[in-house]
Amino acid sequence: MSIVSGADDISVFSKFQDLVRGWLPETGAARVDIEYNVIALTGDVMTWIMVDGERKSVHLPSDLSFTMYDIRPAQADPHRGAWLYSHFWMEATDGVLHQECDWMREPVIDDDEPVMDGDAALELDYYPRDPQWIPEWMATKASAHQKVREARARRRQRDRERWAKKKAEAAQAEGTSGSDGPAGE
Repeated sequence: MSIVSGADDISVFSKFQDLVRGWLPETGAARVDIEYNVIALTGDVMTWIMVDGERKSVHLPSDLSFTMYDIRPAQADPHRGAWLYSHFWMEATDGVLHQECDWMREPVIDDDEPVMDGDAALELDYYPRDPQWIPEWMATKASAHQKVREARARRRQRDRERWAKKKAEAAQAEGTSGSDGPAGE
């Protein structure tokens, strides 16, 4: 999917492009590919460079990483929310950063573990979506987490009521067992 750019997106994206353009020659690479899977506060970034025809995994310098992390919020759409996967790439010969995004696919953060229900719910809290832009997997996980949230809220309310009752009983017992009057007789 392609994206519609806004003013914030353009400035953050341009800054990242400039940083990548400056960094790529330092690596001696002909190309860089960055895959960014993310949901809510959880993400995974894989970066590869092509050096002498060989693909090599590398870590981005921190100034590039921090700038890249600003792109997703800047590109969030009020109807579609924020993308969950993005592939960035640049050829050293043209110095132009390209991007493709996917708003619907379930991100792969950890090969062993699926995205947690709470992550899907938190994603929708941070980046609300119109119903047609909520993928089935996200709706299912967010709904399951909402049931957990509701159960926790009911438990907290029960605990508050029990505490208030115990406090009232203790206050009443204190008042009736005092030595200041006929109540103790």
